[in-house]
Amino acid sequence: ENFKLVVDIRDTMGLPSVAANQAVKWSEDGQHIIIGALLSAVTGPLASVAAIAQTPVVSFGSTASTLTDRDAYPTLSRTVITDAVLAESIIKSFSFMGWTRIAILYVNDAWGRGLAQDFTSAASEVGVTVAKAADFEVGDADQIEQAVAVLSGSGARVVLCIAFHQDLPHIAAMADSYGMLNPGFAWVSAIDIEPGDTIAGSPDPEKTRAQLAGWFTATMDAFHGEQGQRFQSVLESAPLERLKNGAFEDALTPSVTAGECDQYCLLAYDAVWA
Repeated sequence: ENFKLVVDIRDTMGLPSVAANQAVKWSEDGQHIIIGALLSAVTGPLASVAAIAQTPVVSFGSTASTLTDRDAYPTLSRTVITDAVLAESIIKSFSFMGWTRIAILYVNDAWGRGLAQDFTSAASEVGVTVAKAADFEVGDADQIEQAVAVLSGSGARVVLCIAFHQDLPHIAAMADSYGMLNPGFAWVSAIDIEPGDTIAGSPDPEKTRAQLAGWFTATMDAFHGEQGQRFQSVLESAPLERLKNGAFEDALTPSVTAGECDQYCLLAYDAVWA
C-alpha cells in the first residue's frame, strides 16, 4: 500500500563493459537494486561492480554456474536455475537413450564456456564421453565453419550446440555442408529454437527452417504446468506498455514485438518482486 516502484531502464547492449559502467552510475544515483542482466557474460561484471556499493543484483536469465561463487558475487541472486542442474538432467537423458559419445559446439563467452564445462563434468559421472569440444566467437562465420569441421572428424553422432539464435542459421548450414544433418546424427540445442527469432536473420529462411527441423531443444521451462498457465492468463489480460527506447527498441525480437511472452517473463517478474 502506498508503494511506488520507480524503474530506470538501461540497455547493456550485451556488453560487459557497458554493464559495468551502468552499475557505477546506478550506485552513484543511489539505486536500491539492479534487475538483470540476461546474459551471464554481462551479469558477472555487473555484479562485481555492484558489490562494491553493496547493491543487490537479481538476474532472471544468467545461468552460468560460476555466478554461484558468493565470494566473487556477494550481492547477486537469481530466479533461474544454474547450468549445472540443466547439464546433469540433459546428460542423464543422453545416457538413458544410449547416447554415450557426444561432441560439444559452444560460443566462447562466460555462458558457453561454463555450460560446456558443466556438460563435460556431468558426462564423466555417467559414462558419457565428450569426444570433442570446439568453440567460436559469437557472429564469427569463419570460426563457426572451423569448429564444425573439427567436430565432423570426431566420430560423434550427437552434437550439443551451445549458441545464440543469431548464429544458429550459419551453424546449421555448416553442419549440412559436412553431412552432419544426415540420418544417424542428432543435434541438441541448449536454447529454444523459436522459428521467428532464429530464422529472421537467415539469408534463406526456408532452407534454414528445414535444416533446423530435426533438432532437439533441451532447456529449462519456466512456463511448465499450472503456474505458467496462470501467469500467461494474467499477462494476456493486463494492459502492457511497450517501451520505445532507442537501442532497446531495435533489440526486440519478432516474438516480443508480436506481444508474446518468452520463458523469461515469469523469471523477470519474480526478480522484480523478490
